[in-house]
Amino acid sequence: MGWLSGNQFIEHVWKGTDPELWEKVKEFNAWATRSKASGFTFDSSTVKTEVASIGTVITQYALPLETGSLGPDKILPKFIESLKAAGIDKVIAEKQMQLDEWTQEQN
Repeated sequence: MGWLSGNQFIEHVWKGTDPELWEKVKEFNAWATRSKASGFTFDSSTVKTEVASIGTVITQYALPLETGSLGPDKILPKFIESLKAAGIDKVIAEKQMQLDEWTQEQN
């Protein structure tokens, strides 16, 4: 839970953990490829109604999906159907369009 502190790299390394943990994490971070979408911000104003509806659907299905209280074979198709009815495809298309435009501007 090192991410809870302001700087995990100065955190105590727990007994049983690799003593070089934080050095290895720094190396990994330096090696990682930065996403081409880093810096992109989605403007949801054109799909705000759909975003609100999607939020309601997620709230409705989150608990049964996260807890496994209902089998995914039963609840997942209903969740996906409800997301589509709420307009998730429209939101995805809008976000992709904005990302494509933003990416073109960055090059």
